[in-house]
Amino acid sequence: PPHILPFEIEESIYYGESVQMTCHASKGDRPMSITWTFEGKDLSSHMEIKTMKMAEQTSFLSIASVTGAHSGNYTCIARNRAGEDRYSTTLNIKARWIIEPTDKAFAQGSDAKV
Repeated sequence: PPHILPFEIEESIYYGESVQMTCHASKGDRPMSITWTFEGKDLSSHMEIKTMKMAEQTSFLSIASVTGAHSGNYTCIARNRAGEDRYSTTLNIKARWIIEPTDKAFAQGSDAKV
């Protein structure tokens, strides 16, 4: 059966950034198919997610501009006549600050508003 090499996503992916994942089956006889799922559902280029077969044993997933809707579990599935292998990873999207918070200092007894 196929064997997928583990892959990771950066931990700090912010809203609007791009994300790429590469799934490579290091073992397994041909012919082989590689597919992706998102939250357990077949992923066929929706939500601005593109998948591209790079070679028979490699598939590339790319999101040009992530949103909160892209957060979740992505699974790569490699199949051949002998069986299948799956590898999953979680994408967490972080929001960007509109205005970065800063520390403020006030003199004791002065008026401060939040």
